[in-house]
Amino acid sequence: MTGSTTACPRILTALPALASLCAIALLSGCSSPPAYREWTASPDVPTVAYDECTEQVDNAMRLRGYPLRPLPETPQFGYRKEIFALCMRRKGYTTE
Repeated sequence: MTGSTTACPRILTALPALASLCAIALLSGCSSPPAYREWTASPDVPTVAYDECTEQVDNAMRLRGYPLRPLPETPQFGYRKEIFALCMRRKGYTTE
């Protein structure tokens, strides 16, 4: 039984080194440049981006308790329009 109690302090001193090695291993996977730059856009990308932004805006409106398709006279309409524009700008599109 005395051998098991002497091993415990050695394990405790090795934990910080083991944790730092694990962190380095995890972070090293994030250091490479993004691979998506190698891809080219397909012709239906604008449609996909529009659909994705519409879905994101619907979720945001639902979470805030707003109607999904508000009337143009309401402040929620401007909010929906602004969220949608922000999403499309993040995807690289500009207004025509």
